[in-house]
Amino acid sequence: MYSWLQPVTSVMASILTLIFQAVQDWGLAVLFMTLFVRLLLFPLNLRTARQYVLQSKIQPELKTIRERYTEDRDRLLQETIKLYQKYNVKPMSMFTTALLQMPIFMAMYGLFLSHGSTMYSVLLPWVVTLAQADPWHIVPIFSTLLTFLNAMIPLAGDLTAAAPMGQRLLPMLLIVPVSLFFLWKAPIALGLYWTAGSIFALLERGFYRTRVGKTLLLQGAPAQSQG
Repeated sequence: MYSWLQPVTSVMASILTLIFQAVQDWGLAVLFMTLFVRLLLFPLNLRTARQYVLQSKIQPELKTIRERYTEDRDRLLQETIKLYQKYNVKPMSMFTTALLQMPIFMAMYGLFLSHGSTMYSVLLPWVVTLAQADPWHIVPIFSTLLTFLNAMIPLAGDLTAAAPMGQRLLPMLLIVPVSLFFLWKAPIALGLYWTAGSIFALLERGFYRTRVGKTLLLQGAPAQSQG
């Protein structure tokens, strides 16, 4: 594990140990740890969701621009930038949460790889320690199915335009095999962490369909994009 991740791993280990002391089960500690991380990242997830909603709502105007300036790449770029500025769309900001989650995920991998041999849980009785890979592959398969489900469900329901089935299936051809391959031999605790994160993501999608969730998503959005 890279040395620059050691501080993150140490912090994660300390928090996980504190949670374990309260719940007395490492599996439950991993679940609560995941909840803690996801709640910590919720403001960033919300900002990402807002950008997703904005980008979805400007698609008709974006399509018009692309059709009008299909032969003029420079003008197409200029008009696209103007449209983004008009609605305060920041495409690159949508990757912020993913970039922040990466070192956390890698740190958790290092933590379970190095300390998982001392961890056990009644939630996973078919393994002796949480450092083991799942011999029955239950957790990797279930986690991958949840990842697939998250990708197939539109983020915010009627606030966003669902992509055509073909466009939604294409990323799955990469995401599902990669996630399944990675978790297949990884410590089972990492699969538990991934599974809990996927469940939380599904709950977020449900929340964004409530009145409060929709209000939060549209907060600060230009009036033109809400219609």
